[in-house]
Amino acid sequence: MARRDRSTGRNTIGDLSDPALISTLAGWLEGSGANALEIVTPDGGGLKIVLAAGARAVRIAETVPEASAVRPEGHAVRAPMAGLFRDRHPAAMETGPLAGAGRALEAGAIAGFVEVGPVLLPVIASKAGMVGEIHARADGLIGYGDAVLTMEPSR
Repeated sequence: MARRDRSTGRNTIGDLSDPALISTLAGWLEGSGANALEIVTPDGGGLKIVLAAGARAVRIAETVPEASAVRPEGHAVRAPMAGLFRDRHPAAMETGPLAGAGRALEAGAIAGFVEVGPVLLPVIASKAGMVGEIHARADGLIGYGDAVLTMEPSR
């Protein structure tokens, strides 16, 4: 999404005609409650997205299953915002994933992170339990509210 221009050292948003970028921005608009976004680039280019009242943004699906695929006996731990899913902290890449299938997590434990540019938000398990299934791919795109993993109740 954001790209670093090596000549100036600044981040750029990328190709404003990219359908995946437009879809992601529209999803963020919908999730934030805003209905319009306008981006103007220094070279005079731009992009304007306006969501109609009551419209729902269409998101290009990656390999993340829909919420209906989550088993009813468990509960889903969901992404707090759209971005890149990190299964470990970027400063601790030599360690293993924070949450793996069959691993026990306590309520409030960090199960991963969502990264958007310099922002890194934790994905937090709301209830204690065992990790049943991981839905998000490490370093893959994830949408706001998408299921990151399914927690099974502790027995």
